Amino acid sequence: MKQTMSIKGLNRREFLWGLSQSVLASLVLGRAFQQVAVAERPPASVLVLGAGLSGLYTALLLEAKGLAVTVLEARDRVGGRVYTLDDIPGKPEAGGQSFSERYQRLLALAELLQVPTEPINSSEQGTLLYVRGQPVLPSDWAVSPANLLAATERNTLPPQLLTSYLSPDNPLPDKTAWARAEYFDLDIPLEQYLSTKGASPEALRLMNFNPASFFNSVEATSALWALRNNQRAKTPAKQFMRIKGGNSRLPEKMAAALKFPVQTHKVVKFIRSSHSRVEVQCADGSRFQADYAVVTLPFSVLRQVKIVPPLPEVQAEAVSELPYTLVTEVHLAVRRPFWEEDGYPPQMWTDTQLQNVLPVRDADGIQGLVCFVNGSSAQQLDAMSKAALAEFVKAELARIRPKSQGNVEVTRVVSWGRDPFARGDYSHFAPGQIRRFRDKMAQPWQRIHFAGEHTAIASPGMESALESAERVTSEVLARIE
Repeated sequence: MKQTMSIKGLNRREFLWGLSQSVLASLVLGRAFQQVAVAERPPASVLVLGAGLSGLYTALLLEAKGLAVTVLEARDRVGGRVYTLDDIPGKPEAGGQSFSERYQRLLALAELLQVPTEPINSSEQGTLLYVRGQPVLPSDWAVSPANLLAATERNTLPPQLLTSYLSPDNPLPDKTAWARAEYFDLDIPLEQYLSTKGASPEALRLMNFNPASFFNSVEATSALWALRNNQRAKTPAKQFMRIKGGNSRLPEKMAAALKFPVQTHKVVKFIRSSHSRVEVQCADGSRFQADYAVVTLPFSVLRQVKIVPPLPEVQAEAVSELPYTLVTEVHLAVRRPFWEEDGYPPQMWTDTQLQNVLPVRDADGIQGLVCFVNGSSAQQLDAMSKAALAEFVKAELARIRPKSQGNVEVTRVVSWGRDPFARGDYSHFAPGQIRRFRDKMAQPWQRIHFAGEHTAIASPGMESALESAERVTSEVLARIE
């Protein structure tokens, strides 16, 4: 007997029909969807490697057009770098933190799957700066002895330094300009670019302590990449949101809507493309075959996979060399609100290895703290044992905020750099890599196609994964017309 999968009032047949008819799919895929014939032969088959947003959305779009799709995931869960820590008070997000009204694909998908969203209302009362061993309130920063910035920079708060140098004359006119050859002369070291704009050595030093910069260091990042991020931030979001109950609820619903369950614990080790098939072998010895494969693995993970025949030279270099930002999150339980005792805000920006310390909130208030650390500081934390890291973080926090002494405990450490199925939180480009890699990274190789946030052009954050899924779906469908 034929069965359907219920999704809060939508059975699977209704869901797939709605997806294939939606503006979300039709705007991008257009005639490619309409021209897939209802043939007597078996439907084309596709292996999707990775059950993050890009992989799951690709699978849904392909299934909506009648293709046979198998999704392989190395972890024991779906979502990839969308990961809600459900067992920690406040359910903090370890991966994709939030989205806004500009994430039109994500919002349309959430509505279709009947996954409710909720606004994120920030109620922070300022940020404590901690620079060169001194606590400083923002109002005192300009005259603080800890402020060693150049005279023209002294009124700029450390978290705003990068923006203050990129925004005034950012030459990129739109969100896709960074990928066009006419701007490749900006594909130089960010440190060099900022220095020509007048950034002092102290300003450059402080810029490396800001997790919101989305790279490991100003020395090893392309200026064009930083300008791309800055251009997108020029249009501020009207409302930040998250999925109600945690962002992981969205990929979970996406996986539940598939015809066949995602196969978890499938660590891909080998991909072979022949003239007629693709074969994938996993670490547990299992093998899978299909007409095509869509690889959504981060390049930081894909470089551990053998591909036969080998990728073209430049594409192989991109897989091997594309940097990923190291991000480590240290989640803390707090016995007493020590910020009420010392009079400083709970939120902190520091030039220490703890970098940013943020409160974790829910409707009942602050439920804990989390240290967001990236770059070399994350690398140093990752080198510690679990016990040593916990003691270091507590001691460092006590040095910065003495009232926290004996008042906090480490409840969870999430290291995206040490995660074998991520090896970093998000991709970025080193100097010279945009001009060399950008137009080669997502090119199909024989029967292997590529998707994932690292292959997107126009969209930020979680939306970039969905953008890449629409592009790769249209590529696959075009081949089977």
